[in-house]
Amino acid sequence: MTIPSTTHFDTAARDWDQRPTSLQLAAIPERLLAQLPLQASDHVLDFGAGTGLLSTAIAPHVTQVTALDMSAAMLQVLDEKGFANITTRQQDISAGLPGQYHAIVSCMAMHHVADTAALLHTFAAALHSGGRIALVDLYQEDGSFHGDAAANAAKGVQHFGFAPDSMRALAEQAGLVDIAFGEILRLQQHNGRAYPLFLMTGRKP
Repeated sequence: MTIPSTTHFDTAARDWDQRPTSLQLAAIPERLLAQLPLQASDHVLDFGAGTGLLSTAIAPHVTQVTALDMSAAMLQVLDEKGFANITTRQQDISAGLPGQYHAIVSCMAMHHVADTAALLHTFAAALHSGGRIALVDLYQEDGSFHGDAAANAAKGVQHFGFAPDSMRALAEQAGLVDIAFGEILRLQQHNGRAYPLFLMTGRKP
């Protein structure tokens, strides 16, 4: 499940939150939280946390957030935001997760991981019984979202989005139940097109 390179993300980290795409994605945390029951005592994992789009929104509602990312520069930006209950962790998820969680969230990170089935199995194994997932990514697209082939390669793109039926099957094979999909946002890109993003939710029995 190795992500090919963090160079693009390391280089872009300082200005990441001001990108047009990031400014649009700022609408997601509130919409995601409306679909994710959380308790004050919960420990949440944010996979591919980046500069903390989800982590910083979730932190006020829970005891602990672990923000996992491959890019040290992105996590440095998150650390500087000063949330006492967000712990950043730089590692490849294929090395295993550092704990058990009541919820696992992610925004626009799954398409950078080659083996989606293994990723979902890792998530399921790391959830407490009754724990939930809330994962945001692209519906299947034609590869134009990130630009041309060179841009896709530079950004470590492994999938041109996902088909809900395929994702549902993989999540169920990982042992998750109550899988649900819904469009959460449409992202306007520089090519003039709008790309829909899904929120996939589910639960570990």
